[in-house]
Amino acid sequence: MLAVLNRTLVWPFFTRNAGTFGVVFYFAFGFMRPQDHEAFIRATLNAPFLLALVFAGWSLYATRTVAFVRKQLNAPEHLFLQTFRLVPWHWRGLLWGCMFVQLLSPVLGYAGWLGVRAVQMRSVGAGCALVLMLLALLLMGVWAADVRLRRPNPDTTRWMPKRTVSLPYLLFFPAYWLRHEPLSMLLTKAISGGLLLGVCRLYPTDDYDERLLLIGLMLALITHTQLARQLTAFERRYLLLLPNLPLSMGQRLGRYTLLYGLLWLPELLILLRNNPAGVPTSYAGWLWLTGWGWLLLLHALAYSRSIASDCWQTAVFASFILGLLLIMFGLAVGVWLLLGWLGAWLIWRRAAPFQTNL
Repeated sequence: MLAVLNRTLVWPFFTRNAGTFGVVFYFAFGFMRPQDHEAFIRATLNAPFLLALVFAGWSLYATRTVAFVRKQLNAPEHLFLQTFRLVPWHWRGLLWGCMFVQLLSPVLGYAGWLGVRAVQMRSVGAGCALVLMLLALLLMGVWAADVRLRRPNPDTTRWMPKRTVSLPYLLFFPAYWLRHEPLSMLLTKAISGGLLLGVCRLYPTDDYDERLLLIGLMLALITHTQLARQLTAFERRYLLLLPNLPLSMGQRLGRYTLLYGLLWLPELLILLRNNPAGVPTSYAGWLWLTGWGWLLLLHALAYSRSIASDCWQTAVFASFILGLLLIMFGLAVGVWLLLGWLGAWLIWRRAAPFQTNL
C-alpha cells in the first residue's frame, strides 16, 4: 500500500513542485555561502524569535503538502484510494506517517542540520523544540489526511460569513479565492510577502545593491505563477458569458489591470514599509510596478493558450534562471518594467481576436 501512496501522492507532489524546489535549492545553496548558513543556524538556535520564524516556514510547507494530499484524495482518478479506509486505523496511521516523512524530507533534512548544531552548542531548549515541532507537523499531516479520507466531501464554506451585498466585478475572483481556496491565498501571499520582507531586511547586512531587490521581486512573482491559471479557470467555469460581452480589448485589459493591481497591493505596502536605508522610495515603487506588469504578462500567456501544468512550471523555472543571469549582468529595473507591460499588451492584442471563442 505504501508503494501505491508513493506513486499517487508523493512522487506527483515533488514532480509538480520541481521548479519551486529548484529555485529554493539554487537560492539556498548557490546564492548563500556555507558560512552564511552556519551563521544563520547559530543565530536561530540562540534567538527564539528566529526559531519561531523557521517553524512558521516549515508549517507553511507542511500545510502545502497536506493541501495537496487532501486535494488528490478527492480527485476522480484517485477515488480507488477510498478503499484505504478498510485498513485498520493503526496500520493506516503508520502508512500515512511513512508517506509524510517522505513529503517532509526537505524540512527533516534541514532540521537534522539544526539538531546537530544544537547538540554541539548544548542548546537543550532549541533541540527539544525542534523534536516537538517535527512531531507536530507529522501528526498534523496524518490527522488531516485521514480526516479527508473518512470525510471526502465536507462543507468547507460554513465558517465564512454569508454575503449580504452585491460584489463588483473586481471582487469576484478575490472573494472566490478567499472563500473556496483560502489555503492557496494564504500560502501565496505569505510566501511572497515573506520573500520581499526577507530581502529588504537582508539588504543592509552586506555590500549588496539593487540587484538583490530585483531577485527578491522575481521570487515573489514565482509564487504568483499559478494565479493566472486559477483566474482563467475561474472565469471559464463561472463566467461563461464574459468572452461574449461587448467589451473592447482596452476595456478587458483595463479590468484585468485593476484586478491584478488589487491582488498585488499587499506587496506594495511591504516594500514601502521595509524599504532599505539608502534605497530611494521611488525604487520600491518601480519594483512594484514591474511586478504588476509581469503579473499581467503571466495572465496574458495563460489566457491566450492552454498550457499543461508541468510545461508551465518548467517554463517558469527556465525563465527564472534566464532572468537571474540578466539581473546579474545589470539589466535595470526600467527595462524589466518595459518588458512586462509591453509584453502583456502585445500578447493580449494578439489574442484579442480569439477571445470570444474561449
